[in-house]
Amino acid sequence: MNKHSKKSHIKIGDTIQIIAGNQKGFIGTINAIMRKKSLVFVEGVLPRIKYTKNPQGGEQQKVELQIPIHISNVMLWDKETNKASRVGYKTDGTTKTRYFKKSGNAVS
Repeated sequence: MNKHSKKSHIKIGDTIQIIAGNQKGFIGTINAIMRKKSLVFVEGVLPRIKYTKNPQGGEQQKVELQIPIHISNVMLWDKETNKASRVGYKTDGTTKTRYFKKSGNAVS
């Protein structure tokens, strides 16, 4: 394993719940992961609005930026039980599968 890459309990496309910050309680899916900085981009999170000026004195432009969230502030969402849960790993021979610790269901 490379010394710069970090392990993560989530993957792109997982459904998660935000457990800290001003978006606490929001449920969405993961678009992108920045492993070196331990950040995720969640689809549907309210964007941050930034106004940019034109250097020649033109009009302002309104730009919506998608804000990243730290991996420690998100938790996987179990759709069957409608609860957030931690993740465990089971090995069946050569395959490693993720499962929810609260319900025991496999992560799809």
